[in-house]
Amino acid sequence: MQRSALPILRRPFPGIGRVALGLALVGALLTGQRSMAAEVLSAEERLAAVRQSLLQAALEAPTKVVATSWIDEQGVLREMNSFRNGMQVRGVRIVSYERDAKGQPSADVQWDKVGDASDKAPAVCPPASDRFKHLVTLQWDLPSNLAADERRMLESLRTLVGERLRASASAGGQWKLRDKLPEPQGAYARALLGEANPAATWGVTVRLVQVPAAVAQAPSKPASDPNAVAVRVPGWFTGSGSPQLYWDNAPRLSVRLELTLQERDAARPAFQRTLHVDLLSEQTGFGAVQLSEATRIALGPQVAHLAESVGAMLACRAFNPQVTMADGPQFQIDAGAASGVQVGDEWVLVNGQQIPQRSLDAGVIAQTVLARVSSVSDGSAQLQWLAGPQKAVQAQWRAWPARSLP
Repeated sequence: MQRSALPILRRPFPGIGRVALGLALVGALLTGQRSMAAEVLSAEERLAAVRQSLLQAALEAPTKVVATSWIDEQGVLREMNSFRNGMQVRGVRIVSYERDAKGQPSADVQWDKVGDASDKAPAVCPPASDRFKHLVTLQWDLPSNLAADERRMLESLRTLVGERLRASASAGGQWKLRDKLPEPQGAYARALLGEANPAATWGVTVRLVQVPAAVAQAPSKPASDPNAVAVRVPGWFTGSGSPQLYWDNAPRLSVRLELTLQERDAARPAFQRTLHVDLLSEQTGFGAVQLSEATRIALGPQVAHLAESVGAMLACRAFNPQVTMADGPQFQIDAGAASGVQVGDEWVLVNGQQIPQRSLDAGVIAQTVLARVSSVSDGSAQLQWLAGPQKAVQAQWRAWPARSLP
């Protein structure tokens, strides 16, 4: 067998085939070298590559330099410089690691920037990540002491609003909605069942307040609240007295719908809108009272606009979970499986009060830490230290997703 193979190997290749074979061998060799270079990079080298990319991104952003000079008690002139830029980062994507021509570690990093602080927020933001989502808790605040028919109408409105919010979250892909459930009562029930609601950075509260029918009329002059919108349903008319239905005495209800999007620990709501609506009912035979078709048609576009506005607001916000626990080499963040976090994800832990706005100050970038997810629950994740000064990490720090793309 060997004798029959030798003459074949000695046969000359055609010119084109020889060149193609040589290029293929060189390409395979280069690909193997790159993959081996990526594999041999340690955690410290990967973190160094990310730090270098962060420094480069900060240098490219508009930066404000604040220089302070003073004379101390000994008559010596002292100076201090502070650098601040308007860069806001929504996420970090590490395409690949490699070594440059000098053998230094480098990373092909894509910084998903919101924009400079001086710029207006864009009306539409592309998704910052193909997997991570904002977890939003939906809470309802409903009036009590209503008649049975009015309660059914209010429940129909609640169902309509919930469906629109979930449809917007599903279509946008940047956030995930979850109803707030009652927490278990008592220490034993909490220990047995755990927490009913995973930690969520964002919360939506929908408050329904019964108001007199006259309040729900379209105002003759602009409302004092520019966010307040009046929705009139066909079937009401305004005469000398209060509005009434012109065809029958079906149950009716006027409410004020207040929707608030609140970020945890934020002093002011991120988004707030108010609708004044008239609810008309219809009843078939002795069946349950429900919202009329005219009411659903009138409310549909307004409620859909509210839901889309919430999604647009969340799309332009960074997915930077908060560090809730730092204990030596172990860390915890307030985002888990419900937000798309998986075991093996790598995160860069940074001081959110200094990075990225003060990345150019001495020693700031050097405090960053690289960690990897070791376990996840529904609303949180445990991280294991990989590189960086682990003792520098504190609660309230932020975590940036820094994972290789598939």
